[in-house]
Amino acid sequence: MSYNLTTAYTSIMNSFAAWLLLFLYLAFASSSWRATLTRLSNIIGDWMIALLILPYLLAVNFHLIPSDLLRYAIFLALPTLLLRFRPQKAKAFDIFQILAILAIWVPLETDLFLLFGNLLLPKADLASTLQLLPKAEATLVSGVDLPVHSMTAILLALLLFLIRHPLQGIGFTFSLRKEDLRNALIAFLGFALIGIPTGFMIGFLRYNLTLPNLTELFSYLIGGYLLIALMEEILFRGIIQNLLTKRVGNETIALLIASIIFGMGHLNNASRGFSAPNWGYVLMAGIAGIAYGWAWQKTKKVTASAITHMLVNLMWAVFF
Repeated sequence: MSYNLTTAYTSIMNSFAAWLLLFLYLAFASSSWRATLTRLSNIIGDWMIALLILPYLLAVNFHLIPSDLLRYAIFLALPTLLLRFRPQKAKAFDIFQILAILAIWVPLETDLFLLFGNLLLPKADLASTLQLLPKAEATLVSGVDLPVHSMTAILLALLLFLIRHPLQGIGFTFSLRKEDLRNALIAFLGFALIGIPTGFMIGFLRYNLTLPNLTELFSYLIGGYLLIALMEEILFRGIIQNLLTKRVGNETIALLIASIIFGMGHLNNASRGFSAPNWGYVLMAGIAGIAYGWAWQKTKKVTASAITHMLVNLMWAVFF
């Protein structure tokens, strides 16, 4: 009996962690929630990032390895301190902001940055240095698990760039107009017209129709939007392209640079006929990044460019 109770308690705590993460993530789109967090930020300052450890503690039922807790604390503290000590009059996309972005991104994409490291420093052993963030999962509903580490990272990015050091123009809002939806669709069609022929030309794409059932389609639409497309758009368009635009003062140049960064962010993704480093994927993702970046430029909403992103991912999953 006690074993069953313990198992049930552990399951409840894990599930609560998932719902807490999802609530906190979506709540950032509310201006009222952001105002509440801003008031809290004014009271406790950078210490508010410590609250982001709670979902991880719940997910693992407070069964902690001290070294994992230390790694989590370092992960949260490093970008926070970098932005804390950034000079107030520094230009956008300065070294402090770049390092803060990398401090959030690198632990999530360890394989990617290990690949970069091996290309640049073939004899260096970087694995232990880059693997900073302990991984954990929390069950939202049966069959749907949320990556606690990824969700925590995006919450940290939102907390730092929307609350602690507000970056104007991210556009994390679900208040979308018809014009926003139209621009998201135009961007998707633009990618399809250029990306599909390019993909076939380099042998990256092969027609392979796979019709999803209703459950899979719902997962692609909702899960693919919230947990893949929107999270990536917050980082690459809402933060990186946004800062680049403010830095160079030219939207087109910023769009191209951000798209190159986005493309290079897929170098470690192997695909059929293309092993890592996958330059074919870099090209295709770079073209897609232009479409996503254009949608963000036109709407100034990452929630709109994420629609384009989700539609491209859905098209690849169904047709290719």
